[in-house]
Amino acid sequence: MKSINTLFLVAIGILFFSCSASQDTTSQSGTNENQDLVIKFNNGVIAKSIAKNYPELNQTWQIEAVFSDEFNYEGKNSEFEKNWNDTYFNGWRGPGLTEWTSNNSDVKNGNLIISASRKPNTNRVYCGVITSKKEVKYPIYTEVRAKIANQVLSSNFWFLSKDDKRELDIIECYGGDRDSEKWFAANAASNTHVFLRNDSDNSIIKDINKSVKHKTEDGSPWRNDFHTYGAYWKDAFTIDIYYDGKLVNKIRKESINDPENVGLNRKMFLIIDLEDHDWRSRKNPPITPTDEELKDESKNKYFIDYVRTFRPINKN
Repeated sequence: MKSINTLFLVAIGILFFSCSASQDTTSQSGTNENQDLVIKFNNGVIAKSIAKNYPELNQTWQIEAVFSDEFNYEGKNSEFEKNWNDTYFNGWRGPGLTEWTSNNSDVKNGNLIISASRKPNTNRVYCGVITSKKEVKYPIYTEVRAKIANQVLSSNFWFLSKDDKRELDIIECYGGDRDSEKWFAANAASNTHVFLRNDSDNSIIKDINKSVKHKTEDGSPWRNDFHTYGAYWKDAFTIDIYYDGKLVNKIRKESINDPENVGLNRKMFLIIDLEDHDWRSRKNPPITPTDEELKDESKNKYFIDYVRTFRPINKN
């Protein structure tokens, strides 16, 4: 069984990892004995990429257990409850037609499962969400291994500050198999947001955002397989995004474009969820799931094999 209850000090050459092409990603369960435990990380594709840009990462790291989970237990038991809230971190119920509910998250067969369903007699969409109980801040490397839901909804792994003013989206992907959705399903996004908000009601005055799209090597939809989605959040103005062990987005000061000149400087909650976004549901015709799509058990689930977060430890 995989375990994260013990802190492991691991050299960078065996710390960062990607899922090799030889792994069985067609199974709904992402478990694989070759990736068990932190000390068995594979051949270090990410390590080589990071070392090229950050020679100082030739150091040791430790796992941040409160922001990590292998999901090797059944149900949302006491082990789940140690690290996660089975809700959003505040009272917001979600964007657009989204209505987050704890009924749409589960842990089964080695995966966190975030699902979607119809709220009866409405056009709203029940979606699962979990958030970390604590806030995390750089420097960290964090990664999920996940299988995107086959829905026009967005499958997400992201971070948001408690004041709702800074956001980092490591993966945001619309995974539906409609003909009109082919481009979105093959182009996952990593994003940053700097929100200028009205202090009286928290409404958005301006959203300064930067989105970068990413394709799979063969251009196939991301939903077809398990993939790894990670970020090295080095500091407020330095974030590197890695998909399947490859550096796909270098986020720097000029792309964050923060008028306050502080960047992503805040502690943030880790969030894993599904969402129905209003910019899509408000279109004519609306891009939102049908009842048939939501009822399809082979399509309405977002699988997360693990989330792993690490912090660098000084050599001395």
